[in-house]
Amino acid sequence: MTDFTGQSRLADAADNLSRIDSVPLYSQLKQRLLAEIGEGKYAEGGLLPTETQLCEIYAVSRITVRRAISELQDEGVLEKRAGKGTFVSVQRIVTSLVKLNGFTETYTALGADPHNQLLSIDTMPADAATAEALGIARGTQVLQVRRLIRTRKGPLSIDQSYFELARFPGLAEELHDDVSLYGLLRQKFGVQVVHSRRHINVRLAGQADRQVLGCNLGEPLFDMEKIVYDDAMRPLQRSLLATPTNRITYTIDV
Repeated sequence: MTDFTGQSRLADAADNLSRIDSVPLYSQLKQRLLAEIGEGKYAEGGLLPTETQLCEIYAVSRITVRRAISELQDEGVLEKRAGKGTFVSVQRIVTSLVKLNGFTETYTALGADPHNQLLSIDTMPADAATAEALGIARGTQVLQVRRLIRTRKGPLSIDQSYFELARFPGLAEELHDDVSLYGLLRQKFGVQVVHSRRHINVRLAGQADRQVLGCNLGEPLFDMEKIVYDDAMRPLQRSLLATPTNRITYTIDV
């Protein structure tokens, strides 16, 4: 455990905040915290020392600490969680909504070191929403695949996908951790994703989301439905994707 109140740490930090500098102390503290976050002393997703500890570490008043933290919150560097404290925000992944690549290709290109963990595979009759999305009759057997998408920073998204079972025989046997779904569709079934339609809403995380994603109960999640099509505009997959809003930024280029 880091000793946030050690005397050597206090002396070092105090030396870096000048009382005769024209730059206000809160601004000096803000820049010092930014530097220490960049150096990894306060890791992404990690808990920052309390206000009292920060006052002791940097030999400044509570007003100074609060203003520095407030500005870093406004800039998205820090985030406060009720009853838990102040945390260093996880740097968001920025990805385009108009690209057709799958998770593996998209996040590898971003240098995010993606991995997907297979959570479950089930067969079931299609409900009304899945049947409409895949262009099949309600009650037709579909394959449900649940995966956890991870990067080097930890869990990113829960992906729940549906495929028409009769169209993709043997798909379940080919699925394992870190298998690219789109790559598998190309190689085993000879189909290429050429178009997608996405609907995005925001909902609050439930208990199941919290357990898998490590987010807070009630935290905002992007709730995306994606339907992908082949070159004949025949639906291939319906995907339901849940991602904490503070972990990803979606962009649209037109």
